[in-house]
Amino acid sequence: MKKLSIIFSVAALGLTQCVGPDGRPMSPFGPLPPAPYSEQREQYRSEAQEYARNQSLEAYNRGYQDGSRDHRAGEARSYLRHAQNYDESTRAAYQEGYDKGYGTGPLPGSGAAPTGTGDPAYSQGYDYGLRDRVGGRPADADAYAGSYDPRYRRSFERGYYDAYESRRGQ
Repeated sequence: MKKLSIIFSVAALGLTQCVGPDGRPMSPFGPLPPAPYSEQREQYRSEAQEYARNQSLEAYNRGYQDGSRDHRAGEARSYLRHAQNYDESTRAAYQEGYDKGYGTGPLPGSGAAPTGTGDPAYSQGYDYGLRDRVGGRPADADAYAGSYDPRYRRSFERGYYDAYESRRGQ
């Protein structure tokens, strides 16, 4: 028993006396964890992640709208014809949106709003555009400027003009 306690004592003493190749003491359990990010670095990382999420969401929405538009126009299903609307970092999100928009878009000439866009501004714009077209009013998305969040203006206008133009010439 005495031998066992001596072995443990020597082992414990050895663990507390570890030194690195440069002669400085080091932890026997490996390197210490890195210091946390500075506040500025953490803010930068957070903003960069939010920017990437927003880019993907915008690409998805553009893809959905392009897919729905292609479906209504009777075009073949191919997101590649819209390569100017995405880059390599947003391609997957765009393609997913395009496939959903093409698959769930209205039948050509139906005039029905796309379902499941997940984009309330686009849907709202689509409703107003459809009402104006059916009511015989001229296309004017700017007339509704105060009725939607201005941050989503482009999405609202896309929805509005998609609806307004959906039966033109038929």
